[in-house]
Amino acid sequence: MFSKFSLLVPALFSKSKASDAPPKQGAEAGVRDASDIITLSLISHTNAGKTTLARTLLRQDVGEVRDAPHVTLFNESYTLLETGGFMMRLWDTPGFGDSGRLMKRLKRERNPVLWFLSQTWDRITDRPLWCSQQALKNVRDEADVVLYLVNATEPPEAAGYIGPEMEILGWVGKPVVVLLNQTGTPGSSEMERVELDAWRAHLKQFEAVRAVLTLDAFARCWVQEDTLMESLAPLMEGSKIPTFQQIKKAWTQRNIGVFRDSIRLLSEQLTAALLDGVDVRAETLLERVGWQREELNREYNDARQKLASQMADRVEQTTNKLIEAHGLKGAAGHEVSQVAREHFHQPQAVSESIWGVLGSFAGGAMGGLIADLKLGGMTFGGGALLGGLASGIGAYALIRSYNLVRGSDQRLRWSREHFREQVRLALLAYLAICHFGRGRGEWQESEQPQHWHETVDAVINEHDDAVDHLWKSGVQKEAMPAVLFRQTHQLVGDCMTALLERLYPGVETSAWRS
Repeated sequence: MFSKFSLLVPALFSKSKASDAPPKQGAEAGVRDASDIITLSLISHTNAGKTTLARTLLRQDVGEVRDAPHVTLFNESYTLLETGGFMMRLWDTPGFGDSGRLMKRLKRERNPVLWFLSQTWDRITDRPLWCSQQALKNVRDEADVVLYLVNATEPPEAAGYIGPEMEILGWVGKPVVVLLNQTGTPGSSEMERVELDAWRAHLKQFEAVRAVLTLDAFARCWVQEDTLMESLAPLMEGSKIPTFQQIKKAWTQRNIGVFRDSIRLLSEQLTAALLDGVDVRAETLLERVGWQREELNREYNDARQKLASQMADRVEQTTNKLIEAHGLKGAAGHEVSQVAREHFHQPQAVSESIWGVLGSFAGGAMGGLIADLKLGGMTFGGGALLGGLASGIGAYALIRSYNLVRGSDQRLRWSREHFREQVRLALLAYLAICHFGRGRGEWQESEQPQHWHETVDAVINEHDDAVDHLWKSGVQKEAMPAVLFRQTHQLVGDCMTALLERLYPGVETSAWRS
């Protein structure tokens, strides 16, 4: 899947497990110097979603996920990334348990951490304390940086466990980066900034906290992962600094590689849409005024069905490739292609469920496009077919109502307006997939945030001249596929970059397209 970067990242997702003991270095990664390994310990109050986030960061299913406290009972180590003899390790730890009771006990001791770790706790009869001990032992013995996960569904002042747990982590003396999880459906950049500022203000009192970031296991974007890497850089010390720089570079290059692959896939889809066309005979004067109109309308109807079927196949195939490229499982309607080929002549026979992957991106004018595809092009113009026939207008007028036009080669092609909507669909599909965290499980369609639709519309409006020029080039008889692809690739790359810049203000994008 990431063959382009196989030399740079040869063992991206390997895994090792351990109980509460340090990993066996020789078995896990060969004999390494400690300075060649960066270790992150994922810590939180119990049932805050650590393992779910670990799955998203690792791009693989690890551990056990249940809506219950203390599901993870042992410290488990995974290779987050490996490159050029350097490795970043991620530890998934048991959650802190009864933090208030634990703090009371620790405050009675002169050396609270040493006392706590020297005790023998029963993981059956006193699971909260036992799990807390495993987590704290891992932080003390392994961590370069602690990733502390909080449940952002509650306001910071309501999370009474945070104070005791931060004080405990402060005693260990490791830097802490706080990650806001369970933030819900992605909001606008302004809404997310307000939420982030509230948590930063609350956590400012804890000296160990060096950064507070949003990184939801269900809805994170790769841009946010790169922001996490930026926040870790100043926390490295001594010989770990050059090690981390190599790892950070490999991490960034992997994400940029997927971004570029996504641009290519969507560009191929849209270029094919530009080149799509169906030969139909020219409309005669007699047909235009009514004679032989029925036969010509049937020919145009067949052309519309063919174009819609071809587009449905391409959208499905491209979406599945995007899902795979982003390290996700699942597929976008395996039945779409077969149904399109076999049942488009009977629109009522098309299963509603197979259009979910398209309908999940729908909104505004997009809803009309999805309806067009579902019925093989029979609803273009919001029912204009029936209205057109009743009014006695000719086939030429009808194809304009259905978002089809004749190119300079006299073939029926998608209209300018329809192609614009296809660009919109492609961008919304990308946003949905690049924000889908593997912690949610297999890919599934879901309703998209309204501000995504608004942002996509704004970006397309900004590039309206480029979209128009591209469409005009595509409907010309002498259109050259290679030239069209280059132009489409430029447009899609510009739009996708502009989208992420709007959604994540301040992100550095200079390296994305070079």
